[in-house]
Amino acid sequence: MDFSKLRTFVNVVESGSFQKAAAKEYISQRAVSQNMFKLENELGFSLFIRGKNRINVTKQGEEFYLKVKDMLHSFDVEVNSLKYQQKEKYTEVKVGYFSPFEGSLLKQQLFAFYQKEERHHFVVSEQSIENLISNVSLGLLDFAYILDYGSQNFLANNLTNMTMFESEMIMGVSRLNPISKLDKFPNEELEKKPILYFSLENSNYIKRCFLKTLPQDLQDLRVSRVSSIEQMQMIVALDDAFAYYPKDLIDLTWKNENQIHFMPLATKNENQNYSIQAIYQKDSAKKRRIEKLLQTLKD
Repeated sequence: MDFSKLRTFVNVVESGSFQKAAAKEYISQRAVSQNMFKLENELGFSLFIRGKNRINVTKQGEEFYLKVKDMLHSFDVEVNSLKYQQKEKYTEVKVGYFSPFEGSLLKQQLFAFYQKEERHHFVVSEQSIENLISNVSLGLLDFAYILDYGSQNFLANNLTNMTMFESEMIMGVSRLNPISKLDKFPNEELEKKPILYFSLENSNYIKRCFLKTLPQDLQDLRVSRVSSIEQMQMIVALDDAFAYYPKDLIDLTWKNENQIHFMPLATKNENQNYSIQAIYQKDSAKKRRIEKLLQTLKD
């Protein structure tokens, strides 16, 4: 299995046809079709349902596309970083984050760090929570920012963590909805619309953590994943759903979000706090250097 077949596969999925992918890569449609058959044979499962003048991506193909896209992105970042290493002398630090919220915090902290310290070069990538945990555990990332609701069940055996930021989770409600005039979000409203959360990949980490913060009688809520922050904002602003957000990181992420009102849940005796945890290997040779770096970022 070579990278050229994988890149062609991504082009086919994103363009929607063998013909368009062939035109993009300046090869024949027949060559694209043959490469996809070879890739399917190597994998042992079908990526496409082929019809007359059209193709549809199978469920396995959709899952494979997400994995391949993430892998190729990480590979390209790494290659570009290695090229840059040959030109400059610096300490390279590989960092990951999950969503635009952690990304905004990380960007702010790294920007402040660069103003004081120029001897580090950060290679930053956005990944799913599961990939972040796995890649830090394997040493492919030096550390990663994870949104934590207090359970810390994201820690693998060889990982430890440092708190980089703390606040509370709040609900986002369209200003078209009358309850946006309230100070707190009523529990009974949770059952009236879907509740959205953002995740790049098919992960239920945030859903599980969110439901754990609610009373037992609210465990069957319609909580749904959205893979695009912009789509989530659109749906909430038009009052078709509610969404769950980390307070104090919203302004860092969106400066002018006027269509959505943010308010805390009115749950009693339920912890709605969250923190951004930097996870890293606890037995790594780099541990002391990473902890010193994280403390500097945090300060």
